Amino acid sequence: MSVIRVGMIGAGWMGRAHAAAFESATRIFGTEPATLKIVAVADVSEAAAGDFAQRFGVDRWTTDWRTVVNDPDIDVIDITTPNDVHPEIALAAIAAGKHVYCEKPMANSAAEAKAMRDAAEAAGVVTMVGFNYLCSPIQAYARQLVQSGALGEIFHFRGMFDNDYMVGPEFPFTWRTDAAVAGRAGALGDMASHVLSLAHYLVGDVTEVCGTRQVLHAERKTAAGVVRKVENDDLAQFVCRFENGASGYIEASRIGTGRKLYLAYEIQGTKGSLLFDQERMNELYFYRKTDDPAERGYKRILAAPEHPDYAAFFGLQGNPLGYNDLKIIEARRLIESVALGQRWIADFSFGYRVDRVVEAVLTSVEQNRWASTEEIA
Repeated sequence: MSVIRVGMIGAGWMGRAHAAAFESATRIFGTEPATLKIVAVADVSEAAAGDFAQRFGVDRWTTDWRTVVNDPDIDVIDITTPNDVHPEIALAAIAAGKHVYCEKPMANSAAEAKAMRDAAEAAGVVTMVGFNYLCSPIQAYARQLVQSGALGEIFHFRGMFDNDYMVGPEFPFTWRTDAAVAGRAGALGDMASHVLSLAHYLVGDVTEVCGTRQVLHAERKTAAGVVRKVENDDLAQFVCRFENGASGYIEASRIGTGRKLYLAYEIQGTKGSLLFDQERMNELYFYRKTDDPAERGYKRILAAPEHPDYAAFFGLQGNPLGYNDLKIIEARRLIESVALGQRWIADFSFGYRVDRVVEAVLTSVEQNRWASTEEIA
C-alpha cells in the first residue's frame, strides 16, 4: 500500500479533525489503495505546531508554511487556516506541484477562488474543499433519491444554518468578525456556504439571488478588552433561483437564539419531498405523493448499511455516525482522488461556484437588487 504524504498548514481544531480522520480512514474502510501520513505541520503559533506534532507523531513542525509547501517529499498540502491566507498557500502549493485539500470557504472573494481553480486545472493537480456534510451517507442517499426521479420535478429548496453562539454581546471580537481575515461575508461565508454546498449537491447550481444581511451587535470587545466594530454579517438571508428553474430560500445565522447546529433543508418536488436536520444527522424524512392517501406523511429513514460508506462503520441500521466520521469519509474521498483519480464533486471548481453565489448575495445587498452569478468574476 502506498503512502500519500501530507503537509498540514494549520494546527488548530480543524487541523486536528483532519489528522484524526487521516489516521482512521484506512483502518475503517480497510480497502483503500493508499494511506495518508502527515509528515510536516506548520502553524503561526509555535506552541500549537509543537503540540500537534506531539499528538499525531509528526516529525517536523515549523511556523513557516512555505518550508512545508516547498518540501519535495510532500504530495498533498492540507489547508486549515483562517480564510484570508487560503489563496496564497493554495497557489504556492499548486505552483510546487502539490495536490491541495482546503477548508471552506475557499477564499474571501470569488476572484481569488477562481484564480485557485484556474491554477489547479492548468497544473493538473487534485483539489478538494472541506464541505464535509456532503460526505454523509444520508446525503448520498438523498442525492440518489433526487436523481432517480423519486421526487419528480424539483421546484423548491429551502435551507438554513442557524447557531446562537454569537447572540450575546459578551462574545468577543475574533478573526471571524474581522473582514480582513474572515472576509465581508460573516455567517454568509462561513455558514451559508455549507447550505449552498448541499443545495448544489442535491438540486443544482444557484444562478440568481436577492438578499439581506444583519448585524446584531455593532461592536464587540476583543479578548484584551479593546472595542472593535463588527465587520461582517451575523445573519444573512436570500431568495434564489437555480439553473434548473427551481426557486429557493437560504438563511444563515450565528445569532439564531436557541439553535445549536440547525443545518436543515427541505426539497420539494412534484412527486415528493425531503426533510433533513443536521442535529439528527442520521435521519432523512421522505414524503411520497404516490403513497396510498390513507398512509401519506413523512417517512423517517435511518442511516443504514445500504447507504454509501455507512457499512464500514456499522453493520446494522440505526447506529449513529458523528461529525468526525464525516471527516473520515472525506479523507477517503481524498485518497480516492489522489491515488485513483476519482474526482470528488467538492473540488475547487465546486468551491468557486459556491463562492460566486456568496459574492452575488453581497452585490445584491449592496445594490438593493437581484444579482446573477454571471456578474461575478
